[in-house]
Amino acid sequence: MKFKNCFLLLGIFLLAFACNGEEEIPGPVTPDEPPSPPEEVYNKPDFVPRKEGDPFDSYRGLVMTGYQGWFCAPGSGCSHEKHANTQWYHYRESNMFAPGVRRNSIDMWPDTKEYEVIYTTPNFFLPNGANAQVYSNYDKSTVMLHFKWMQEYGIDGAFMQRFVGEVIDNPDGKDHFDTVLDHAMEASNRYQRAICVMYDLGGFLPERIGKTLEDAQAIMNKYQLKDRAKQKFYLYQDGNPLITVWGVGFNDGRPFGLTDVETLVNGLKEIGFSIMLGVPTYWRERRNDALSDPKLHDIIRSADVIMPWFVGRYNMANFPDFHELIEADIEWCQRNGVEYAPLCYPGSSDLNMHPHHLTRNERYGGQFLWNQVYHAINSGAQMLYMAMFDEIDEGTALYKTLNQKDVPGNVPDEPYYVIYRGGSYSISSKPTTNLPGKNDWCKRVPDELNVEFLGIEDNLPTDHYLWLTGQARKMLRGEIPLKRTLPVRH
Repeated sequence: MKFKNCFLLLGIFLLAFACNGEEEIPGPVTPDEPPSPPEEVYNKPDFVPRKEGDPFDSYRGLVMTGYQGWFCAPGSGCSHEKHANTQWYHYRESNMFAPGVRRNSIDMWPDTKEYEVIYTTPNFFLPNGANAQVYSNYDKSTVMLHFKWMQEYGIDGAFMQRFVGEVIDNPDGKDHFDTVLDHAMEASNRYQRAICVMYDLGGFLPERIGKTLEDAQAIMNKYQLKDRAKQKFYLYQDGNPLITVWGVGFNDGRPFGLTDVETLVNGLKEIGFSIMLGVPTYWRERRNDALSDPKLHDIIRSADVIMPWFVGRYNMANFPDFHELIEADIEWCQRNGVEYAPLCYPGSSDLNMHPHHLTRNERYGGQFLWNQVYHAINSGAQMLYMAMFDEIDEGTALYKTLNQKDVPGNVPDEPYYVIYRGGSYSISSKPTTNLPGKNDWCKRVPDELNVEFLGIEDNLPTDHYLWLTGQARKMLRGEIPLKRTLPVRH
């Protein structure tokens, strides 16, 4: 009986061991869930976005452009066409408008398909053999079209450049810029775009302080800028119409000092303006392109807004070197109660006027511009200055210009020589030898010096940079994600 029980227990043990040793059938495999896409980050601005139709009570929240408005063509009626050496105003160089370096001043060519009035050039030809065409800012329809584009692409408005050397003691220049400003004021109301006068101190002299103040007073009176019912969309800041003085504190030997600027700024305040200053890149550290005088900071603290000039200071490769500078600029302005408008530009080219530069600042399909916009907003900027709407002379234009494949030729009919001596240019039919300066040179055009017009990249529409500027406004306002990557156009 004992043996029988032992065998029974042994059988139970073996049966249990056998069951435990069986392989278990695996259950169904559950695939790993894909990772959740990263949550989109949006800018959280320190301003209430302006509603369309409201007046512009502050630069905060705005993406503005600089507007030259200085082009004129024979037949448009501007005073410059009366004189042989000023015809094709701001298209010309060396008193002519012809193919070849130093014989025209522009590096890009406008896309004129949408202009009501255009002017045929006699000696510039498109790849298809047709004569190339340009526009004149003296025509109201041209300025209206430009402000219409600003509205269509979501750009808030424009700073109207007013060059002291061209409007003071210069009847032809004053006629031109007065006329263009008239057009722009009307366009501002029609298309509900912000507008602000910007005095460029090129040509400013201490003896012109009084005349410049008289000019500003005349603008205040003519357009009744204090009456929002008359000029509803003129840009205000801190309760007063804003006016800009560009060229303050540069150390390039300008024929006026900071005391002269201070007198001008104080006079503009007495007229009733708030003040924006255009200053050098290194204004805060008072080095490199900026005066070292501590008075520069005193003048800046007295202003409402400042805009540092960055064009040509950096390119795609070295822009990261300027990140800390911009961040420190913003922090300084916050401490000192001054608004900061960082400048962003799409690229630059200034070879027909200044061929000693030799290189162009490429656009990279807009990525260069977008890098600047992203970093400025991510660093806390509350407003942007986009340089420039229509600057085809220095190749920073944001508006519609021809694609690269469509630009006119820039080769002269006959070779000639460009001489660069002591920082100045001249052209001659004969070469010049034995130039004294280490950096002086004489080059034959087009063999040694051949500059092609710069076009919008052929894979992009001619309005690409207008569209991208409108996207910058959306990113500033927190309407699209805050991203380094270029937005996709649908």
